[in-house]
Amino acid sequence: MRAHTYPVGSGLLTPTRRGRRVVWLACVAGILLTALGFILRVAPFDAPAVEALNRAHTGAWGQIADAIYFMLEPVPAAFLTLLILITIAAVLRSVRTAIVFGGIVALTWLPTAAIKVVVDRPRPDIFTLVHPFTPAQVDGSFPSGHTAFIAALSIAFWFLLRGTRGASIALITGTVSTVIVGLAVVSDGLHYPTDVLASIAWAIAMAPTARWVMVDVIAPRLERYRKRS
Repeated sequence: MRAHTYPVGSGLLTPTRRGRRVVWLACVAGILLTALGFILRVAPFDAPAVEALNRAHTGAWGQIADAIYFMLEPVPAAFLTLLILITIAAVLRSVRTAIVFGGIVALTWLPTAAIKVVVDRPRPDIFTLVHPFTPAQVDGSFPSGHTAFIAALSIAFWFLLRGTRGASIALITGTVSTVIVGLAVVSDGLHYPTDVLASIAWAIAMAPTARWVMVDVIAPRLERYRKRS
């Protein structure tokens, strides 16, 4: 007997049953991760891991890692997201689905910039690295914005395909992509492993809240405004 599958996008747009719980989860995660960031700022116990992975930053992998970092900088990442939204709107013929998808990515990803400013953890010391990254990055290290972006994008795709046969593919692909990006930014010598893990934890905690905001708060108001117009 075949398992029942739902239309693509229905899992993304289904109202949240426990809105308060997901909001509290995001708040607690934000507080705990920020506190952790301050601890790691003065106790970078994972610096040897950065040095070890940076030594492997050679050949094809070194070029790939550099390319990943440049391709997922804020402007290219925003452009990539826009292309995905246009594709979703065209394929599913639903601007609403595309807007919700984009909102989940943005609301999950962008707050990491604020955490970076608050924590202001220094980047790994370039003088301890065999292959230092150029140009040098001077903003905060914790958490990794690149990892947060790919994790947010992966979770949004899982929401989009939830309840369909593609959900498992989205989960596997998203997990692999997030791991690769995380290894790349550490190998580049730009982030500590804890920066990467913090970004993943943040995305997992924040994405459900971002979906609640888009589906349960913003979408109904936009629909009422559309009907009045």
